[in-house]
Parts: sequence; C-alpha cells; structure tokens
Amino acid sequence: MHAFPLLGHPAAPLFRTPERLVTGNDVLHAAHALAATLPPRPIINLCRDRLYFTVAFCAAVLRGQYSVLPGSHAAGPLAHLLACYPDAAIVTDTDLPPCPLPAGMPVIRLSTLHAGGAGRPANPDIAAMQVVAHILTSGSTGTPVAHAKTWGGLNRRAQASAGLFTPVPGRVATIVGTVPPCHMYGFETTVIQPLVTGCISTTGPALFPADIRTRLEQGPQPCILLTTPLHLRTFLADPTPLPPIARVISATAPLDAATAERAERCWQAPVFEIYGSTETGSIATRRTTATQAWRLHSGIRLHPRPDGTASIHAPDTTSHVVADALTPLTPDTFRLEGRMTDIIKIAGQRTSLAGLNAILLGLPGVEDGTFLAPAPDAAPGQPVGRMEVVVVAPTRTAPDILAELRTRVPPAFLPRRVVRVSVLPRNELGKLTRAALLALVHGPRPATEATAPATTAQEAGCFSIAVDHPALAGHFPGNPIVPGAVVLSEVFGLMGVEPARLEQIKFLRPVRPGDTVRVTHTAQPLAFTCMVGTQVVAKGRLRNNAHG
Repeated sequence: MHAFPLLGHPAAPLFRTPERLVTGNDVLHAAHALAATLPPRPIINLCRDRLYFTVAFCAAVLRGQYSVLPGSHAAGPLAHLLACYPDAAIVTDTDLPPCPLPAGMPVIRLSTLHAGGAGRPANPDIAAMQVVAHILTSGSTGTPVAHAKTWGGLNRRAQASAGLFTPVPGRVATIVGTVPPCHMYGFETTVIQPLVTGCISTTGPALFPADIRTRLEQGPQPCILLTTPLHLRTFLADPTPLPPIARVISATAPLDAATAERAERCWQAPVFEIYGSTETGSIATRRTTATQAWRLHSGIRLHPRPDGTASIHAPDTTSHVVADALTPLTPDTFRLEGRMTDIIKIAGQRTSLAGLNAILLGLPGVEDGTFLAPAPDAAPGQPVGRMEVVVVAPTRTAPDILAELRTRVPPAFLPRRVVRVSVLPRNELGKLTRAALLALVHGPRPATEATAPATTAQEAGCFSIAVDHPALAGHFPGNPIVPGAVVLSEVFGLMGVEPARLEQIKFLRPVRPGDTVRVTHTAQPLAFTCMVGTQVVAKGRLRNNAHG
C-alpha cells in the first residue's frame, strides 16, 4: 500500500508568524501534544489562524481521524455543517460559532501551542487512501456539500504543482495567502503544499493592502502572493507600492486579462491562475496573460463527455465530473468555456455568465460587479426575464455603464437595469450567492431612502430595447419606435410594482431601439419620469395601492 510522510521536510521552516519562523518539527511536537487530548471523533476545524489550523489538522491525521473543514464561517453554513456532523468535536482558536451546538458536542479551545519537546518528534507515514478531510463547498451555487479527501490524493497534487510554488529555482518560497485555510483552494496551497514540499506559509492578517505589505516585508524572499480576483483589484487600487513579489497566483473565480496585465506591470511578477473545485481539487494552471489554455497537472487525466463536461481522473482520488464545459486541445491542455450552470439562454442565443462578468469588470471605473441572470424558467405564456447588473462604480453613472455595455454585450443580454451599490455581499472567499444578490437588488430599500422626502425623485434604473425585440416586428417599418406598452413594462419592472391602472400617462417623445431610458420615480405621488439624455420622453402617475 502506498504511503507518504506527514511532513516532507520536518527540519525546515514551515510557517512565518509575525514573531518568528516555525519549523516542521515544531508543528509535529504541537500536533502530537494536541492529538493526545482529542476525543475519538471527527474534528470540525474552525481555527482561523493558519498555524493553529494546521496543527489541529495534523493532530487529527496522527490519530487516524478526519477533519471537517467548513466552506464558510457564517452562521447559516455552520449550522448546516453541525447538523451533518452532530457526533464531531470542535477545535477552535476563536469564539464559538454564532449558532447553537448539538447537545454534548465537545469543544477544544486552542490558545497556545506546545511546540517544544525533547528529541525529534515522530513523522509517520500516512496511508495514501486514509481519508484525512471532509471539505464542504462554499454554498454559492446551492446547499454546501461535503467531499472526502485522501492523504495520497492531496500529497500527489501538491507534488505535481510544486513547480508553481518555486518561482526561483533552488530557493524555498514564502506564500502570503489572503484565502482562509478551510477552503479547498487555501487548504491545498497554504497548508498541504508547505507540509508536502517544504515551502513556507505565513500567518497573521493578510486581507488589506497594509497587511499584505507587512507579510511580504517579513519574508523570507522570494514571496508568492496567493489571492483571488477580488483581492487583486483591491490591492491594485491602493497607491502604496508593495514589497517585491516573485509570483502572483489567483483562483476561486475567472481572472480577467486586463487585471492580470495590470498586476504584472505594477508588480513586475507573472500572474498565474489555478483551475479546480472543492470536488476535484486543483487540476490545472495557466499564465493568464499568455494563453487561454489550461495545462493539466502531471498525473491528471481528462475524459470528455457528450454533454460538453468532462470527468477528472487522478491517482488516489475518486473520479469526478466537473460542472464546467471544457474543450480538450491536446492530451494535457483544455479551454474553459464556462460553468454549465452559467450558460444563459435568452431569445435563442447563448452566452456565459462568467464571460459577461469579465466584460463588466473590464470597464474603467468598475471596482466590482456582476450580472444577475433572470430566473431560468418562465411560466407558460410569460415573457422571459431580463438580465440585471449590480455594480460598485463610484465614479460612473448607471446610464453611462449601460451605454458602454451596449457596445460590448449582445442585445439579448443587455441588462434591464444597472443597480449601483456601495459593496457587493461577497463572502470571505469573495463569492456571491444568488440569494444574497436577489435580496440586495429586490429587497427593502435602505433606511436612508425610506426616510427621504416623499417628493424627492429616486433613481429606479435604466433600460434599453434591442433592435431585434419581438414587439418591433412590423411596428413602423423603416422607422422603428418602441411601443408604449413595452416602455411601461420596463418601467413597472424597475419600480418594483405590479402592472396597474394608470392615473395618467404622457408619451412626449418617441423611444427608439438602442436608446438608454433613465427612470426616476417618487413615492408621494407614485409617479415616474423617463428620460433619454436630457429629454423627457414619458411621464406617468399610478395609484399608490399599486405597490407590489
């Protein structure tokens, strides 16, 4: 039976804390001491500090137990996790989770680590097929699901990607990670990679630009910045220079080429992406500015399926079918077309949500944003919904963004409206859930809006009717005009009201296909105004009981 040592280089430095370097033997001493106190149960590892997290993980492995790693520390996902593992024990270095615990669940709190000890601690070989972790998905696409990971699968994957974590040949690199260790990406790169290959992982805060500067300054060099697209854009927006970076690695979401190019110019370091998932782990990499093709890790095999997806095969792991559409290019490269669940069909046309978001995030002045697709299934006889955009862009207006999207996005996928917000409801991994977006876009208005004078006009949003809209067929041939019923349908949608009998409506100027129509409204009276540029094209008033 295959087996691999728990630590690949126990005598070498393994962690860089804000105070000192911690060797692999220090971690082993602490793990053995903790293992002696653990109950014979699965371990829910809620430690946020990367060193404490790793010691707790190693302690469970030494006892032949597995660790349960939450996809999120938020109350909802944690409550789901605890319900799935009521017979587990919690190990934490912070406060208890913000949700009720199952009766009798043990809690082990870590405040210090017993890293000292006489002699060289045991560094046993661990069977390749030993299950060492259950890792939960983040829940961004539904209910979190657990996936078992074996020591052999994790070990082989770390060895296969060792070159990515050796930016300077012959020199050990320091990983400065902005992602939590409980997530598959952070677990593989900032915990397993150091355990197996001997690179150094940093601890301490590493979320804001000032934190990153501190971690990079502490070194030792060369340093790798391991992060996400959201964090990359945040760091690039900060004018203060960062200490030397030898390589940037990004994952969790597609990275647009413009951001990668800017990062390479700013930091004089190549930017790489990792492709993978909680189900499969990391399976491929690419340099974002050099190619669209992803190169599989050594030992990974990709088998295409008729539906456009592929199954992934790797030693010491269970085969999985990826949720993305992949096009094989060579035996070890492929092109990523997008998530199967991201494929959007409107008016007989197809596109991917990731592709639309890449266009949006590439617009100047857009700090963050996303397209929000309509509900996938309309009721029989009901029109198909329209896209919406939620965006953080303090220096740009909604009509301005919509006008630029019109030059880059096919008409069928132009958003009904652009909603400007101060921040998107991203979780600690930088991911968005559809439920959170819907609550943000269609939920109650903020108190500052609700308490505004009733006669103050509020922004409802913008809309634009494409030239191929079905309502335009045969309508004023050669000089198309958007029917008033279509204009009103868009206005009702932006205002969030149900179609109701109008008290009054005036169409002052024609609306033509491609016009950006800006809608404002008041609450008392319940009225709206539609403008194209500086010209008012329509005004109307509804009964106040028409609110949806």
